[in-house]
Formats: sequence, structure tokens, C-alpha cells
Amino acid sequence: MRIVSTLFNRLRITKFRCIILILTSVVLFNEWLSYTMCAMNWPVPEDVKEEHVKVLIAADPQILSTDSEPGFPFNYIAVWDADRFVSRGFQLALWRTRPQVVIFLGDVLDDGSTSSDEGFRAKAEHFKNLLRIPDYVERTIYVPGDNDIGGEGMDEVTPNKVSRFFSAFKQTEVDSFKFIDFIQIRIMDAYGNETQPLPEDKNRMRILLSHMPLLPITRKTIKETIIGHHPSLIFSGHEHESFHFIGKKDVARAEEFWPLRDNDSIWKIETVTEKLHEVTVPTCSYRMGKKSYGYGSAVIGKSGLVHYNVLWLPSRFLQLGLYILSLVAVFLFTLPSLLPWLKAHVVKLCKACAVGLVSLGPKYHRV
Repeated sequence: MRIVSTLFNRLRITKFRCIILILTSVVLFNEWLSYTMCAMNWPVPEDVKEEHVKVLIAADPQILSTDSEPGFPFNYIAVWDADRFVSRGFQLALWRTRPQVVIFLGDVLDDGSTSSDEGFRAKAEHFKNLLRIPDYVERTIYVPGDNDIGGEGMDEVTPNKVSRFFSAFKQTEVDSFKFIDFIQIRIMDAYGNETQPLPEDKNRMRILLSHMPLLPITRKTIKETIIGHHPSLIFSGHEHESFHFIGKKDVARAEEFWPLRDNDSIWKIETVTEKLHEVTVPTCSYRMGKKSYGYGSAVIGKSGLVHYNVLWLPSRFLQLGLYILSLVAVFLFTLPSLLPWLKAHVVKLCKACAVGLVSLGPKYHRV
């Protein structure tokens, strides 16, 4: 009996160690190794000899709040996990690219437009603390999206929503850095295209920043606005996918369309031609429901040559699936050891219920 008992104890210790090993391995892979592998495999241009500007672009982070995630306590868990994913990917992208300019292409908040003024300020501060900008970044540009100021469906844009966004993030509609003029264009409202175009300057690049794609838009006023700014390139978001639109600068209409989905490609875009290129950056949050998500990275040369690539993030859905599978495996692994314990307690529970039912029955007394 002692031998059996000793073997059982050793088996139980071995099972415990196996469980710890499984859970630890899954956590290390999901929360560290998968991110490190992705970051080390991100292509980064190394052969740019001319004067250039490095830009990191984040589109549609849509930072959640417990207000928009119903179901306590799962709303806190969902917000916490989504925040960690976006923040970790952002910090890795900063580390890999060391940009001079960081651009957020709108929908920085999930429910910014529907929040009160006080709630918006609190959520904006949470966003800036979550996606903290390091000191070596020289410019940070925040473009408002429809989730920030309205403009989609019945959620109307108001001057107050626009002003509180620009005030909270300390923005102007034109931001000049070195040889580039970054110009914000909004098509959700009537207040976004009032900025007078800058005088044309062949020695400067004009990059339009819009939450929504511009070249596919057919409205004449929008096209006139685009042409009036003499753009060299356009960056946009909103679609949650990685696209490349090509048109002509004097027409401002999309004539070609390409998805940009290669994991290890660096696309070279020549902006000093009659063609106008628009790059739509994918979302950086897995909560948008897309299979792929990441950050845009651009190295913009003074000659007009742009190196662009997407820093794809690991699949959070795969990671969550691994967590579920590991828990199921642990349960099945420990089930044989749990059966005797469950059987004993079920029997006790049944006996207790039987005694309780008998006690509730009719009482008979001797006469």
C-alpha cells in the first residue's frame, strides 16, 4: 500500500508540474514570444541615404471604455485586454522604427463623440497615458474620426465636438515639419475644409491626412479641396484594412486599387509624378473584428520617394484560442484525479438532499 501511495503522490506532483508547464508556456508565447517574433520580422528600410522623415501611423485604435462595453465584470476584462494589446503593439512599433512623427488617423476613441465634455476629456487623457509618446518623437498629430466628433449615421458633428477634440489633443489643421506640410482634411462635416490651401511650393511635400479615404469619394467639393492643396500623398484610415488607391493629381479620383497585405514587403511610392497615391492604414486593434491588424510605417525622402510597410501584429484571436484550448487540456488532464473527489461529494450532496426531503414529509405521532 505504501508503494501505491508513493507512486500516486509522485504522479500527482508530476501532473501538477505538467499543468504549470502548459499554462506558463502558453502565457509566455501569447504575451511575449509572439510579439517579439513579429517585431523582429518587421521589415524596416535601412538604405535610405537622402534626408528623410520617419513616420509611424496608427489608424482606428478605438480605445474602449466600460461605458460602451456592457456586462459587468466582463466589460472591465474586455477593456483591459484591448488596452494592453494596442499599447504593447504601439510600444513595439516605436521601438522598431524610432519615428520622428507619429500620426493617429482618427477614431482614437470608441465612444468619444457620444461622451459628455467631462467624459471626453477623461477618455482623451486615458488615451495619451495608454499610448505614451517618447521624448524623441518630435511631432504628434491627431486626426479626428467619426467616433471622435460624429459624422456617421445619426451622430452629427457639432462645433463643440470639433473644438474639444482639437483642444484636448492640442492640434492645428496644418503641421509643418522639415520639408513636409501635414494637412488635415475632414469629410464628415462642413467645418473640416475651411483651411485655406497653402501656396504651391515645389520644394515642399504636401501630405493630406484624412480619417476617411479621399480618392474613392465622388463629391465635387471634396475633389476640388484635394486638388487645391496640391498633395504629394494621402494617408487615411476608417476602412480597418490595408489599401492603396492611385489616381491623378489633377482629377483626384481613384483609378487603381490594390490591397497591401504582404507581411515582409516594403512598397516604394514615387510622389513626384502626375499620379496621386493614397495609402489606407489598417486598424491597430483586434476589437474591430478583422483577421489582420497593425501599424503603418513610412520613411519619406526629400526627393519624394516614400518607403512604406505595415507592421503586422500577432493574431489576438489565435492567442485567446490558445488560452481556451490550454484550459480545456488542463481540465481533461486532471479529470481522472477529480472523479473520486466529485463522486464522494456528489454522494454526500445526494444524501443531504434525501435527508432534507424526508424531514419535509408528514410527521406521525403515537396516540
